[in-house]
Amino acid sequence: MTPPRHKTSSTHRPENGVLTGLLRELRLAAGMTQAQAGLAIGLTQKGISDFETGDRGLELLTVRDLVHAYGGDWAQFIAELDRRLEKGHRPAATLIRRVPHKSGQ
Repeated sequence: MTPPRHKTSSTHRPENGVLTGLLRELRLAAGMTQAQAGLAIGLTQKGISDFETGDRGLELLTVRDLVHAYGGDWAQFIAELDRRLEKGHRPAATLIRRVPHKSGQ
């Protein structure tokens, strides 16, 4: 009989750092603060910070909301994430399809 495998939370997998790093890079390329990002999707600045540092797990729909809030193209984001997981990375600014509306301007 094969011993049971221990499941690893996605927040503890090395790949999570690739995801959170890409999200942070995309936010910065969009010129948004963590507070602006949180406001755009109904979270606090700390919530965004926790996502970016890996202290809080990300759900797929939250990632999608963030990508859209940053003006990113969802299909390109997923393709770039997959590519980075396989080979390395390129600047996230190449994934922005439009300049997002900035609050207070």
